[in-house]
Amino acid sequence: MTAAAITAREIAMVLAASDELRHPHDDLFNWRESLYFNFADAANGLGGWLYLWIVPNKPMKSGMLVSIYKGSIDRRDANDLAMKSPGHCYTAPNGDWVYCFKNDIEPLIEADFDDVELCGLHMVRTQPLKSYQISFTDDAGTEIDLEGEFTIPPYDYADGLHATPHWVAKNRYHRPWQVRGALKIAGRTYQVRTTGDTDHSWGNRDMQIFSQHTFKMWSFQTPDARRSVSVIEQGKGLSLGFVTIDGQVRSVSNVQQTARYTGTGVQRDIDVRIEDVAGRIVHAKMGEMFAVIGHGEPFGLWGFEGVGKYEVDGWGSCTGVASYFWPPTIDAQSLQEGRTG
Repeated sequence: MTAAAITAREIAMVLAASDELRHPHDDLFNWRESLYFNFADAANGLGGWLYLWIVPNKPMKSGMLVSIYKGSIDRRDANDLAMKSPGHCYTAPNGDWVYCFKNDIEPLIEADFDDVELCGLHMVRTQPLKSYQISFTDDAGTEIDLEGEFTIPPYDYADGLHATPHWVAKNRYHRPWQVRGALKIAGRTYQVRTTGDTDHSWGNRDMQIFSQHTFKMWSFQTPDARRSVSVIEQGKGLSLGFVTIDGQVRSVSNVQQTARYTGTGVQRDIDVRIEDVAGRIVHAKMGEMFAVIGHGEPFGLWGFEGVGKYEVDGWGSCTGVASYFWPPTIDAQSLQEGRTG
């Protein structure tokens, strides 16, 4: 790729502050717009994600999800177990636990994404293109209060070397963030000071097509978030995302990866090599994740999202997320035996 082409991409990727707000929707049944924030907290052994969405053309037009997990809950119904448990928190026999609160409502929320509240989850843009404050309370004493600062401008996958598939979103942008605050869950308070990944997407999201493909995501950041990776492999050979090194953000061009799997299909011994359009290479390894949660979609897509420490050549230790999700044609046994993946 020429220097001119790289420069053009660098200019195109910088979105306006208005793109943090809601976008006009069309009449497609699967049109969706959402905000998503995750974090990997090695000090407390926690992973978490906070999610809010609108689907204006469906019966239940607005929804939200808060999921915080500690240790390994390697079941596909982990969040469902939590929602049915006292205090919305499921504790496994070994003491590992997952908290989950999810709700869908029929009305389409009217608030914009600079100050939006739904079922106890409140997201406020405190400074355009710079920061958000996220709070949450439930009916069982859970309290979340987080402040987060983005470390790069919004990076739109549509401007990358490989555009986002039409059945995933029209536009999707990610940003690393530094997050700090407190979580009070099941009577215990955790102080959080770490990094994570965020995304905002809008457009068609057809889960029937989505669930026919593998979905793998790797995102990690140095403690100061000056270096970061946010990459998705959406089906074999289709790499989306970016590499950030000291403010220089470049589209990913190629991903090579291997992993091994437990008997239930949890990924481990991850080895990922990411190259961007400028020829920069980031090589990262992770043995075992310190927190894992399973998930299964109604259309059969299943897998695990987890958080852990990546050891990155030249960067050192970075916390981050590893998500591996599979179509129903792939099972845990075939993964463990190395017949696919």
